[in-house]
Amino acid sequence: MYKRYTLNDLKTVQNDLIPNFFSILKKENCILPSDFFKKVFKDGESVYYFNRWEAIFRASQDNGLTTIIDEKEKIEIVLDDVGKRELQSIIKTYITKRERVNGQKSIEQILLDEFQKWFYNNILGKPYLVYDIETTSNISNLKETKFLLGYCMRAQSDNTMKYEYIDQEGLKKFVEKMVNFDGYIVGYNNIGFDNPVCIYNMGWTQEDLEKINNKSIDLFLFMRSLTGKRMGLNKLGTALINVSKTLDVGAQGEMLWKKYQETGDKKALEEFKKYCKNDVRMTALVLLYLLHYQKIFMEGEEINFGINDLIEKGKREVKEVKNNNGWQTSMFA
Repeated sequence: MYKRYTLNDLKTVQNDLIPNFFSILKKENCILPSDFFKKVFKDGESVYYFNRWEAIFRASQDNGLTTIIDEKEKIEIVLDDVGKRELQSIIKTYITKRERVNGQKSIEQILLDEFQKWFYNNILGKPYLVYDIETTSNISNLKETKFLLGYCMRAQSDNTMKYEYIDQEGLKKFVEKMVNFDGYIVGYNNIGFDNPVCIYNMGWTQEDLEKINNKSIDLFLFMRSLTGKRMGLNKLGTALINVSKTLDVGAQGEMLWKKYQETGDKKALEEFKKYCKNDVRMTALVLLYLLHYQKIFMEGEEINFGINDLIEKGKREVKEVKNNNGWQTSMFA
């Protein structure tokens, strides 16, 4: 998955595509993009660049359009002849100044600026909360999965995001809030995991779970129904908003929890809480990205959607069935 930028985006959204591209030009002993395109497309329609085994850059051409993809930044640029000339000008400016264009903002800052202007503080007039929980690694049976801690984010009247820590003693109050909440409950795999774990840990009923699920927007299910692919939050957050998790794997969090339980090490607890809070932040920023852009790019295809799609597809169940062609994904309400 990539962010498809215009050349104006390159100038206004904080990114490193131009310096990364310039390093490729130097590798090919080219001064400008025109020299580069002429050289690399001489024997084929596409070329990849690798750092050891990892792809870092790609260029291709098809039907008069030239595409460059920065695999580090997850940015795709599609250029016609006019665009290639403009890119040439941008590279010339970069060579002269060797500095970022003044006024660039990170995607996170762009989204937060919009949030502070009250553009995305509600979804179609309804408030929303974003939450995530951490549990024991025994997830084969959700009824036996133990809640450890969680975080919830809500928009405040002063245009800020308030993060609320949820400990084991506070879970009951939080679940009551979700059941009675007149708005949308947003998470990543919350319908399939977080919601039922919270309900089961409280010993509440399937009816209570259905109340929460019916007003949930599950961004994992939304992305899966949109693309047909399973994507982890870290992959999505890195691609769309340049934000990643604070721990490599979730099991490290449980290890921090065990360390805290066994030794009372508060630093371990704070690191675990930071991990969970960052997941909520990532989920909230992905939500803002989807509300703001209402499109994604996957394997060269532009996929557009509306906010109603986000609401409806974000609660759609997903079932995998096996046929002669292998595993196929189908969605049903």
